[in-house]
Amino acid sequence: MNILGIMSGTSCDGLDLCNVKIDLSEEYSLNYEVLNFSTISFSETEKNFIFSLRSHENFKNKEYEIELTNIFIDKIKKFCSHSSQIDYIACHGQTVLHIDKKKSIQLFDAKHCFEKLEVPIIYNFRSNDIKYGGTGAPLMPFLDWLLFSNESRDIVTLNIGGIANISHIPKSGKREEVLGFDTGPGMCLVDLASKLLFDSDSDYNGCFSKKGKIIDDLLTKIVELELIQSTPPKSMDIVDFGKNLLTEILDEFPTINKYDLIRTLVQATVESIHYNIIKFLKLTDKSFELICSGGGIEHPFIKSNFLDKGYNIKMINEYGIDSSIKEALLIAVLGACRINNLVSNMPSVTGASSNCLLGDIYAG
Repeated sequence: MNILGIMSGTSCDGLDLCNVKIDLSEEYSLNYEVLNFSTISFSETEKNFIFSLRSHENFKNKEYEIELTNIFIDKIKKFCSHSSQIDYIACHGQTVLHIDKKKSIQLFDAKHCFEKLEVPIIYNFRSNDIKYGGTGAPLMPFLDWLLFSNESRDIVTLNIGGIANISHIPKSGKREEVLGFDTGPGMCLVDLASKLLFDSDSDYNGCFSKKGKIIDDLLTKIVELELIQSTPPKSMDIVDFGKNLLTEILDEFPTINKYDLIRTLVQATVESIHYNIIKFLKLTDKSFELICSGGGIEHPFIKSNFLDKGYNIKMINEYGIDSSIKEALLIAVLGACRINNLVSNMPSVTGASSNCLLGDIYAG
């Protein structure tokens, strides 16, 4: 079957669309072929609208959810004009609120989308895990397990988007031994500070951070935040490392050089990931492969710091997996699981009391 996986991340850069031919057995043997992939950027107006949905009043407004869905539909139509047949659409929706172990809200109106496109929709991939006492996130360890469970060695995957997260696939390959959790800020805090201080969307290629130095007191403050130090299972939202934290930092360090601030925030991403790997994965050495994806790993200071710490870094592209498609591929695979009634949550990751189906299907 051909499934269109759709993902819009917390950075709101654009909509990832991946049409995948998927063959998934009852024993979770995955074969797939990417038929077409594209990231269709959001306009500045669309991006500002999506960010505005994070306010409590806005994400409860049904008209705004329809407007968001129409933005998605417009980009799906553009994508489909250059793509093969699509049997199902699997859409993650836009996360506007995530409270660990309590609530996760992704806006997307499946009924409205189905009425416009006349293709069955699979959506709402987090709520069932939360119903069973889990965190509802991260979802990526499931795909990492499918991709790397036959490697017969310890694999750690690292994805650095707005939030950074890791998965540990043990050499046994056993599903119940897989670990995965968010470690702290990926690039969200760097991006926020870059926008505030330089009116730039990010610290592109280290353009600001390379002019600064690390402020140790600030680095310690961030790495010792409770969320970063807390024991898994745990999941996080960019609001956890958002405007309130940045305001607190600027109040506490009022004379900090703006380049030093960006450099320190970049280092905080590295150190929070490093802390969580050492503290919670309990791997005796760094001989394991650290398979990296996400835009953050391309930052020159982040990649070089992990190499300096002795990590054996591999890019996921070296395994024949395009880093840019991974999140949309995940959603397509979760959709395939739901169609085939295969459980796809990971209790060892989320802390859920039971395996369960993820996702709802709307087909009219």
